[in-house]
Amino acid sequence: MVGTVDGRRYVCTTGFVVTDGVADAIATAAHCPDTLDYVGRPPAGAERRAIALPYVGQWGWGYQDVQINRAPALPATAPRLPAFFADTAKTKLRTVATWRNRTSTRAGDFVCHRGERTGYSCAPVAMVDFAPAGDLCGGACLPTWVAVEGPTCKSGDSGAPVFEGQVALGLVKGGTYRADGGCLFYYYMSTDYLPPGWTLAYR
Repeated sequence: MVGTVDGRRYVCTTGFVVTDGVADAIATAAHCPDTLDYVGRPPAGAERRAIALPYVGQWGWGYQDVQINRAPALPATAPRLPAFFADTAKTKLRTVATWRNRTSTRAGDFVCHRGERTGYSCAPVAMVDFAPAGDLCGGACLPTWVAVEGPTCKSGDSGAPVFEGQVALGLVKGGTYRADGGCLFYYYMSTDYLPPGWTLAYR
C-alpha cells in the first residue's frame, strides 16, 4: 500500500483482513498514512492502478499499533477474504484458518512475515514481552510486543502479516537495526490487540 503525507509517498504493507460484522477492511500499522491506496500486481497486459482504501481509524498507544481502512471491491489479484500474500513475489495467497494470542506464543517459536520491502522470511521468536525504547507508542511502549530475530526487516514492512502457516499472529510495528543498517530483529503487535469491535476474518 502507498500513502502520501506532506507531499511524500510512504510504503506500508497490507496486513490481515478484518471485519466488524458489517463490512470488511484491511488492518495495517497505525503509524502508516491515514489515506492509503492498494497497489497490487496487475494481470498480464493490464495497467497497474491504485485503489483507495477509505480510512476508518487508528489505535497506536502503549500496546497497539493498528490502523483500519475499508476494503472496497479489489481486483482479482488482490488478497481475497480471508487471505494474505505469503511469498515475496505476491503470487501465492494463503487463507487465515485461525489466530494465536500472545500468551500462547513462546520464545523459540518459528514464525514468518511478508513485508513490502523485504519479502518473505521466517525466524524464531526472541521474546514475547519486548518494550521498544523511546516514545514510539504515543508515549512509552508497554512490554507486550513480540520480537522476532530478523533476519530481514526494513521501513515499509510496517503492518505486514506475521503468521505460522495459516495461523495469524500479528502485525509488524518496527525493527531494531545494527550500525550498518542490518536487521537485528523486528517486533509485532499480537492480533489480541485489534481494536474493540473488529476481528480477524478467517475460514
